[in-house]
Amino acid sequence: MGEPDVVSLLTIAANRLASIRYSEATLDDIASDAGLAVDDVLQVFPSMHMIGARILDHERLSMKRAQRNAFAEAEDPLTRLVLAFRAVGENLANDIIVRAGVRIASESREFFPERRLDPFKTWEGFATTQMTDALASGALPADVDVSKAVRTIVTKGMEAKDLLAARDAWDEAPELFERTVTDVLASLASK
Repeated sequence: MGEPDVVSLLTIAANRLASIRYSEATLDDIASDAGLAVDDVLQVFPSMHMIGARILDHERLSMKRAQRNAFAEAEDPLTRLVLAFRAVGENLANDIIVRAGVRIASESREFFPERRLDPFKTWEGFATTQMTDALASGALPADVDVSKAVRTIVTKGMEAKDLLAARDAWDEAPELFERTVTDVLASLASK
């Protein structure tokens, strides 16, 4: 590999951390995966905590970008919701660092007490805003329980993520995440 760089080492670490728990990985593992001496890795990342934090930062930014892009692409709140979930699926399908960050956030948050890692709450807030706006605009039936609908959407999204991880079928993530939201929205519209 030659001289270590941040992006390459982060990608190498993410490859390992996407498939095993954070607590099981070591700097020795990352160095071995990179074909480097541990001292070379330490020059870039002095600790596993720093690697995990950088992965979590990357994942968080990708999720924020998915939400921001959905706002830029659509006026309709339900369309924004679908676009954001599909973008999350695309991130999971195409970015190993995002997959590692999602795994760390869901399985290893106790190692990052300085962060409020709650993926459910993050997506609950975004979905609540979209569903509330859709209800106010008449895009949803007046009797829709927004809180219940949001819990269903976010829970099903997390179940989709778990299914993809169990099957290692990340290439299916964009369609599955989109379908998860559209199915729930279709059931609400047919009431």
